[in-house]
Amino acid sequence: MKNGQHIRTINPLVDIYNSVSLRYGLPCGGEDIDTFVGDIRLALADGHEPFIPLGGEENDPPYEGEIVYKDDVGAICRCWNWREAQRTMLTEQTKHAFLCIESIDDTRHEALHQALEELAYSVRHYLGGTVKMHILDAHHSEISITD
Repeated sequence: MKNGQHIRTINPLVDIYNSVSLRYGLPCGGEDIDTFVGDIRLALADGHEPFIPLGGEENDPPYEGEIVYKDDVGAICRCWNWREAQRTMLTEQTKHAFLCIESIDDTRHEALHQALEELAYSVRHYLGGTVKMHILDAHHSEISITD
């Protein structure tokens, strides 16, 4: 519950990652891989990336220097994975999802691993999905998600 109101359901996949986020206090997000154009990367915005926020209709580009996930077309998520884009949102028709959990606190390493395991288990168990799990850090900063 939030402010005396139940948190509304969105779709099964989003509901799963939201529950993991709430349980572990770590930001979780997700995007539809099939909507990406080129490679995605976590980067500092130049401030000109097109971005229509989830539920929005107008372009709301990130600020210069804001941390964003982006592809070759524009920002797909602003403020790390907090503000998602309409263009890449997960829907009930999504077949290939990019889910992420972020942690910049080294003392939360165990919680991060538990959250990742729970997310992977839930996707497999409740949705029948397959999961490839990777952890990116300063020493492992790149993966291929199309293999």
